[in-house]
Amino acid sequence: MIALPLADELFLVGHDQYTGKPQISDGVLDTGLAGAVLGELVLAGRLSVGEETHVVARDQRPYGERVSDAALAEILKQHDAHPVRAWVEYLRDHARTMVAPRLLHTGLIERVQARAMLKQTVRYPATDTLRAASPQARLRYMLDHPAHLDEQTAVLGGLVLATGLDFVVGGGSSRETRDGLARMQQLLRADLQALILGVESAVAQIALSAHR
Repeated sequence: MIALPLADELFLVGHDQYTGKPQISDGVLDTGLAGAVLGELVLAGRLSVGEETHVVARDQRPYGERVSDAALAEILKQHDAHPVRAWVEYLRDHARTMVAPRLLHTGLIERVQARAMLKQTVRYPATDTLRAASPQARLRYMLDHPAHLDEQTAVLGGLVLATGLDFVVGGGSSRETRDGLARMQQLLRADLQALILGVESAVAQIALSAHR
């Protein structure tokens, strides 16, 4: 049973349950979270991803959820369609601060602020490590039981792979895990596959910029 929105699940996978620190670089995690917010709207039928991975509004009605509605409102402001990569790059600066309050509200995480090396850092350790581990546990289960795979879990698996969080899922060799997550992604309908490809492109650009 899935009890959390897609972006909340990726947030939990992307943070160490005990320390609350990100498992990957901030830029890559925020890119994945922005893609997950868009994914929530695609799963809900509010958005679609069409030709050349352009994001298009299918239903302009508010979804009734603060995070998703904020992203939808930004998309509706634009007269021209833009690709997934452009949207995740636009939304990622605020993605974590948008998603974290939902999990804080449920009591699954807490916000811990500290100063280190003259810099303020914010961590999000889990208050219930068992519940916080449920998204990655479900991914591990689906790797071995693909017949039970649901759409949201498949999108989560694709985003985990796109952001390099596959090492958190485990359950076998790293190659087996990556191959299993890739198979999940291949089972998705075309617009959700295009969404994940757009996130992959934005993540690749981060890596390219870091090596310049």
